[in-house]
Formats: sequence, structure tokens, C-alpha cells
Amino acid sequence: MTVALYGTIWIALALFVLAQAGNHRLARHRPAAWAWPASILGAVLATLHVLLALGVRYGWNHDAAVSGTARQAAALYGFEWRGSIYVSYLFIVLWFAVAARVRGKPTASPRGPSRLTWAWRIFSFLVIANGAIVFARPSWRVLGVVIIGVLLWAWFPRTARGRLASS
Repeated sequence: MTVALYGTIWIALALFVLAQAGNHRLARHRPAAWAWPASILGAVLATLHVLLALGVRYGWNHDAAVSGTARQAAALYGFEWRGSIYVSYLFIVLWFAVAARVRGKPTASPRGPSRLTWAWRIFSFLVIANGAIVFARPSWRVLGVVIIGVLLWAWFPRTARGRLASS
């Protein structure tokens, strides 16, 4: 069951990054045809991961899950915040919402990504970096760094980096 629990989230994160690459880095004027299914499948697997964790780790006791994630946060950050599990829920809900919003829409804007897009990227980055690097088992953190690196590569195409450098 541990393989399913951790496998679902790592595959989900890889699909998130793949979809971001298809929506931004590899897209010309429209997202790649495979980006939307990759994003939806990733969001479904992330949801499955949450359900597996709730069932396997916490015996379907949501209060125990809230307390357990708060203790994990306290061990790393020094304070117990009971809202961290809700950030994970929000991330998955927004993942589905963003996937629905960008399906088939043009990706290129002459002004670059909107503030809303950047807000989503920053939020996603923080959630993924915490999950895939900070809270990950040490042996898996290298994979987390790779995921974050590819994600940043997808979000900052060469043309955008050139514009930033010349500004």
C-alpha cells in the first residue's frame, strides 16, 4: 500500500510538470494536445493519494489527518499549523480548475503570463517544493529537485528569459 500511496503523488507531480511543459514551454500558440489529459490524470492521482493517505495512514479520521500533518509541519518549521492539509486540498481543487480554464486556450500573450497565472505558479511552486523536497523522504528529495527544475524550465521559456535579461 505504501507504493500506491507514494507512487500516486510522485506520478501526479510528474504529470503536473509534463502538462505545464505542454501548456507553456512546448506550446506554440495552443497547448499541446496531450497537456490537458496529463493535467487531469495528475489531478486525479493527487486526489487518489489524499484518499489513500486518509484511509491508510489515518483510518478515515480527518481530525487525525489534520493533527498528523500539523505535527509534521511542526517538526520541520517549529510550529503546528492545522491548516496545512487544507492547503493540499486547495491545491488539488485549483489544479482541476486551472486545467479546465486553460483547456485549448491560446498560451501566448504579448504581455506574458497574467498576474493570476503567476499567483497560481507561485502557489503551485510552494506546495510542490514543500511536498517534493521539504517533506519528502531524503532518498526522494533528488526527484523533488528534478521536478522543481523541470517545472521552472517549463515556466520560463528562453524568449521570456531573454526579455527579462534585457529589461
